[in-house]
Formats: sequence, structure tokens, C-alpha cells
Amino acid sequence: MTTLRANFGDLLTPGFRKIFDDNFKEVPSTMEKLFHVNTSDKDTEKDSAVTGFGYPVLTPEGGNTDYEDPIQMYDVTYTHVKYTKGFKVSREMWEDDLYNIIKKKPAALGRSFRRWQERSAALIFNRAFNSSYLGGDSQELISTVHPRADGGTAQSNASATGITLTEANLETAINAMRDQRDDKGMFIDVMPDTLLVPIQLRKTARLITESPYRQGTADNDSNIYKGEFKVIDWLFMDGSATQWFLIDSSQHELNWFWRVKPEFKQDDSFDTDMALYKARARWSNGWSDWRGFWGSRGDGAAYAG
Repeated sequence: MTTLRANFGDLLTPGFRKIFDDNFKEVPSTMEKLFHVNTSDKDTEKDSAVTGFGYPVLTPEGGNTDYEDPIQMYDVTYTHVKYTKGFKVSREMWEDDLYNIIKKKPAALGRSFRRWQERSAALIFNRAFNSSYLGGDSQELISTVHPRADGGTAQSNASATGITLTEANLETAINAMRDQRDDKGMFIDVMPDTLLVPIQLRKTARLITESPYRQGTADNDSNIYKGEFKVIDWLFMDGSATQWFLIDSSQHELNWFWRVKPEFKQDDSFDTDMALYKARARWSNGWSDWRGFWGSRGDGAAYAG
């Protein structure tokens, strides 16, 4: 569709005090606070991993050394996709716009891309319990049955009962997360430092983690969580008003790859006097490993993903 004068009569009519444009306050970027942001010079990027070793074996004098093979783990492929958006405007519309609204539209393309970057990143968490979106181990990001490469007992980084965000349940989540192990069953010292919530849980999250004393008690017990967590409430994390996540920012493998950062171009049609404006970008995102995350749907319902 082309922006023509016939469709924007108000912009050609003098006397309006103000004509509102897309001038709303932008949401600050959260993606860069959570993801490892990388650049790429290929059409895809691949991550893989190899296990370490289990505990050493007690060996008598003169006994044979216990040999153990490392195991090749799963591959994860990041395939960069292309996003575009543009608009066309007649030369006459550009010339006759009395309020300079049309001249602001190229900048609005930039806002469109920034908003979609945030939306694209937040979808990782909006879909964290969705079986249609699986990681390299063929499980959701948040699952109760992540398989181990050595065939050992499956691991969980999810609440099987959908516990709500409370002080007691935060402690339960921390302990569960600290029990995460590698693919040989060895402890890896995961320690969450980020509490990620939808905006509906912002107050609850901050009361639990920022109050000087424990919430909901008549005692003056110190709040041991004060200063331990960075609370992030994300507007674009709108898949649920109850789900919440713990993240270890030093352990997680949540990745964003820029193949082409948003680029903006303009051209003119010689025959029609149309001005063409286009924006284009390529990127991919996802996770290479589930460790460093823990999540709950927060709805009090059973979850066996």
C-alpha cells in the first residue's frame, strides 16, 4: 500500500494544534541484559559440547587405572532469519505534509525493529514450557525430564507443581537449581543471581528480594535475599502473568547472533515519483544448554514437560 495524499487529508489541512504520531516512550532493551550477544559471518552458527568425567575410582597398589570415555553431547544450530519492513510514499505526500509526520516515518521503522527484537527475545521465555519449541536435547527449555548424555537419571529445571512466587518457594527454587549437574552427574555450582518475572509479579518479586526484613512476619528477621538478585520485569514476557524464572548469568547459554544488524535504505521510483523506505535485519536466538535456568509456570498446576 502506498501513502498517498487522498488517505491523509488531515496532514494537508492547516489549523490542527497537534497531530499525534508514534511518539510513545520506548521500552528499554532487556534482551541485552539476558542474552550473550554475538555477531556471525555465516548463515548458521553451531554449538556442541563434550562431557567431563565422573569421580575417580579407588585403585589398589599395582591395580589398573580406571579409564572413562567422554561423551559427545547434542548439537544446537542457530539459523539466522531475515526480517523486513518498509513503506512507500508519493512525492506529493512528502512535499505537502504540513506537520512533518511523514518525514518521521523512517525513524519509526527503527522503533518497529527494536520492538521486534525484544519480542523475539522474550518468546524464548514465553515458550519455555511449550513442547512445540525444543532445544538440542529434544526438551523444552524448562523441563522435568532433561536427559543425561551418560544415560543417568533425567534432570529437572522446572517446578513439577507450578509453585507460585513466594519467599518459601523462592528458597525451594534456589535449592532445586543448585542441584543441577552435568551430564556425568557432577555438581556444577549453579547459583541464581537473576529473578525474571512478568510485570504482574514485579511487586511480589521486589518485596521478597529488596525488603530489609522478611515479608509477612512479625519478627525482625533479616531478609537473606536482599541484594542477592537482580529483578527483571519484562513487558514483552506476556505469555503468562504467573510464570517466573531464576537465571545464573555466569552459567546460562542463552545466545543471540547478529548476522546483519538493522540497516535502512531509501530509493525512488523514476516513473512514479514514489519514495521507497526499507529496513532489513538478520538474526537468530535460542539456548545451547538448559543449565543455568529454572522455571515455574506459577499456576499451581502439575507440569510434566
